[in-house]
Amino acid sequence: MTHSNPQPRRWRDLAIAAGLATAAVGAAALVGPLGAGALPAGTPATAGQTISPSAGTSETVITLTLTPPNNVCPGDTATGNFRWTTYMVPESVDPATLTYNASGPIAPGAGVFAQPLFSAIGGAPQVNKNTAVSTGQITGTQTVNFALFTPGQIAPGNYEIGYACTKAGQTERFWSTLITVTSSSTGGPAQIAWTTATTPPSTTTTTPATSTTVPGATTTVPGATTTTVPGATTTTVPGSTTTTTAPGSTTTTTTIASTSTTSSTTTTLFVVPSTIRPITLPGTVLPSTGSSTWRPIVIWALVVFLIGRTVMLIARPVRLRAPKSR
Repeated sequence: MTHSNPQPRRWRDLAIAAGLATAAVGAAALVGPLGAGALPAGTPATAGQTISPSAGTSETVITLTLTPPNNVCPGDTATGNFRWTTYMVPESVDPATLTYNASGPIAPGAGVFAQPLFSAIGGAPQVNKNTAVSTGQITGTQTVNFALFTPGQIAPGNYEIGYACTKAGQTERFWSTLITVTSSSTGGPAQIAWTTATTPPSTTTTTPATSTTVPGATTTVPGATTTTVPGATTTTVPGSTTTTTAPGSTTTTTTIASTSTTSSTTTTLFVVPSTIRPITLPGTVLPSTGSSTWRPIVIWALVVFLIGRTVMLIARPVRLRAPKSR
C-alpha cells in the first residue's frame, strides 16, 4: 500500500497564504500615504502675506510679500515635486480646495472666475514656479497688477488673491489677502478700483436668562420658566425640586437621599448605596473617534482573515490518498 506525499501541497498552500498576508500588510502600510494629499475644505490660510499698496486701480503695481519663516512650501521642487503658483478667486471659493494645472488655478465650476496673477512687467502668469532647493522657499516672485484684464472680466465683489504651494496639482499650503473690487470708469484697462478688505468679525449675542419664582418654592433655577396653577398646593422638600399639585389631582414625590420635615416629625428616606454603578441603556451609542475612512477597516479585516486562514492551513490534518487500483 502506497501513500501520496501531502507535504508539497501543504507547503504550496502555506506559501500562497503567506504571500497574500504580506500583500495585505503592505497595502495597510500604504493607507496613511494614500489618505494624505489636498487640504481639507476650510483650512485657514498660512499667515505672513502682506500687500502694498492697500488700494489702487487695474494699473496699480502690487507687491505681494511672504514674510519668513512662513515663505516656504512643505518641500522643494527638486526632491519633493512641490511648486508655487498664484491665484485670484471670488471669496465664495475656498482656496484650500483649488486644483492647478500648468496654466494656473482650475475653475471649480462653470462660469466661476479663477485666474492666476500676472506680472506687472510683461504680463506673464505667475504659475508653476520652482522653489529653492532643499529649503522649499518661494523665490523669484514679481510685482503684479490687473491691467491684462478687459472691462467686465472682473465683476465687482470680494476676491482672495495670493500664493499657493502645490504638489501634483493639489493645494498643500496657501496664503491669502482679501480685496474688494468695484467698477470704475477711470480704473485703467479693466476699469476697476480695488482696496484691501477685512472679513467682518463675528458677533455673539447673549440673551439674559429669565427666572420665575413659584409661590412657596425655596429654590429658583436660572433660565427656568414656571407656570403657577391657581389654587395649587406647592410643597418644597429640601434637596429636591418643587412639586406643584393642581386641584383635583394627586402627586407623590419621592426624594432620594433627602430629609422631609412635617410638624416637627423628621422622616429620613433611604439612601442609595454609593456602590451602585450607572446602567447604560440599550441602544446607547458611544461616540466614535479617529478617522472615518473605510479603507483601513477593510484592509485590516483582510489581514485578520488571511492570518486565520494561515492558522487553519497549518492545523489541518494530513489527508492520505488511497492508492490507485491497477
